[in-house]
Amino acid sequence: MCSSDSLQLHNVFVYGSFQDPDVINVMLDRTPEIVSATLPGFQRFRLKGRLYPCIVPSEKGEVHGKVLMGVTSDELENLDAVEGNEYERVTVGIVREDNSEKMAVKTYMWINKADPDMFGEWNFEEWKRLHKKKFIETFKKIMECKKKPQGQGNDDISHLHNIFVYGSFQEPDIIHVMLNRIPEIVSATLPGFKRFRLKGRLYPCIIPSENGEVHGKVLMGLTNDELENVDWVEGNEYERVFVEVVRKDNSEKMRVETYPWINKNDPDIGGEWDFEEWKRLHMKTFIEAFTEIMERKRNPQGKGRDDFSNVLKEEDPANAPSS
Repeated sequence: MCSSDSLQLHNVFVYGSFQDPDVINVMLDRTPEIVSATLPGFQRFRLKGRLYPCIVPSEKGEVHGKVLMGVTSDELENLDAVEGNEYERVTVGIVREDNSEKMAVKTYMWINKADPDMFGEWNFEEWKRLHKKKFIETFKKIMECKKKPQGQGNDDISHLHNIFVYGSFQEPDIIHVMLNRIPEIVSATLPGFKRFRLKGRLYPCIIPSENGEVHGKVLMGLTNDELENVDWVEGNEYERVFVEVVRKDNSEKMRVETYPWINKNDPDIGGEWDFEEWKRLHMKTFIEAFTEIMERKRNPQGKGRDDFSNVLKEEDPANAPSS
């Protein structure tokens, strides 16, 4: 028998990607009634390096969005989990745009009202045009993980990672082998580092360099499980750190994670690694070897991470062109 709380229905004002019925259907396994509405006394902002916006109180502001009508308590808990601990669920007053009716609804306000990552106005139509397809692919994977009994917890759902890659992982085919999907990928520049070749290896490294810069890609919206996969592949000669990159499409600064080489004085470091040369000379062999490695990882009786660097070494470093 259902409790009275589980039968309670909620109206929830949404103002970002959850305005899109396709996204809501992924999260709730249904599309509730959706009505257009305006929330006075708040302002919507973009967040650096993220595909979703936030709202904070603003005396003269107003936010146009949608109200999801008749959300169950279980569905509301789902929303709470997805929004995570950087938002606070509050009750606010909105005005329906179809009949000017005022309604008390729930919404999710950004807790840190002075967050330096807030800037500019988030645009729903721009998001649909540029990011919707990749967002839904990522969101489906997150929700599938949540629905599994041994799936990810709520923290995994709310905490997605943006990872700057600068070597073979710039190639979408490689990423697909590692993650079983291709996330959104954006071009970016990392200042304060320099990229080098590694003798006898098909992958590069980066180390700090005051006047250096590295051109690469950012993998957007990786889950915690996917990040652990990247950690495993990178191994113990790299360390994962936070850095700031600059997106090439809009000059936006982003805080991301990346993997510099731990041994900054490694004698195997030398020369500039070239992505186009790598694609031309080594990509086919690399993908074949990397596919074998990931199959081993997924096989409980397979070989371990120690095989990784051996498999991805050049057959004859003395004679073969190094990447």
